[in-house]
Formats: sequence, C-alpha cells, structure tokens
Amino acid sequence: MSTNTTSTDQSRSTAQLPFPFGPLLLAVLPNSGPVAGGNTVQLLGVGLSGATSVLFGTTPATIVSQDVLGLTATIVVPANAAAGMVPVTITTGGGTSNSVSYTYVDPSTPAPPTATSITPASGPVAGGIPFVIAGTNLNGGTVTVNGVPATVLGSDPTGILLFGIIPAGTAAGNVPVVVTTGAGTATVPGGYTYI
Repeated sequence: MSTNTTSTDQSRSTAQLPFPFGPLLLAVLPNSGPVAGGNTVQLLGVGLSGATSVLFGTTPATIVSQDVLGLTATIVVPANAAAGMVPVTITTGGGTSNSVSYTYVDPSTPAPPTATSITPASGPVAGGIPFVIAGTNLNGGTVTVNGVPATVLGSDPTGILLFGIIPAGTAAGNVPVVVTTGAGTATVPGGYTYI
C-alpha cells in the first residue's frame, strides 16, 4: 500500500509540473528592433512551454521554438506601423502572461553617439598609445584629438566601445576628444591630456 501511495504522490507532482499559475514573462532579448520586423528575439520567463500565441501589441508573432522547461521561447518579431514601444504577451494553456516592453526603432534615423570616457585619459605628446572610448552608438565612428584624426581600429558590435590609437600632439596639455558618426558628434568628458 505504501508503494501505491508513493506512486500516487509522484503522479500528482508530475501533473503539476506545468507552471500552475500561468506564464510569467520576464524579458525580451534584445528588447528593441526595426519597425520592419523579421528579427529574432528570445522571450525569457517561467511557464512558457506550450505557447499558443505571442502578441507584440495586438499583432501576432511567429513562434519558432520553445524549450521544454518553459524558460525560453524563440520568436520572429512582426512588423509595426511606426517606431515606439509596444507590450509583449505570451499565451499558453495556463493563460496569458503579464506584458513586457519592446521598442520598435526606425533605422532611417540612427541615434547619435554618446561618449562617457576615454582610457587612458593621458599619455605622451608623441602619441601612439592605444585608447578605448566608452559610450553608446559608436559604431562607424571617427575620432579627433585636438582636431587631429586618430587611427580608429574599430568598435564592438554593440557600439559601446571604440578602439583606436592616439595621434601625436603639439604640446603637453589637455585637449578635446570628439567622436563623429553619421548621426552626430559627441565630446568625451575631460578630454585627453598630453604629458
């Protein structure tokens, strides 16, 4: 009889494995993309298995795959009429989730660069020192140090880091550092100091 009781308890536990309170959506990664849609994102949450629909605003998205644990779902984002933020929800047999935000962006109006720091912030007048500028939207940027073009080696894929080589200066002292992209310019706070 104890064996039967154990078996019954196990079957009860198994029956409750699907998330009992309905799906819980935690994030969309990445949480932004083009208004044209067609990009792939991951939904992260709990109880996402068995998803029957995903809505971006009121527009259905395409469900590509789901993991058996119900922690992730891969989604192809639908197009949207305009740039802006929309709520994302997922529906399973347990109900409809809470919403998380997704932002549609218009790729024809890229965001201007921002710059927060340059490392190192000082070096010899002779130049030739590798540098890293931190900020946002730095992809494809050019850099001038006191108006003199620096050698830009590239940026990371997210556009938050820009790598290059400091050009030679004319004298010791603090000079401005400016990053320029097709969307605008940004001046690095504190500049660079030739020593």
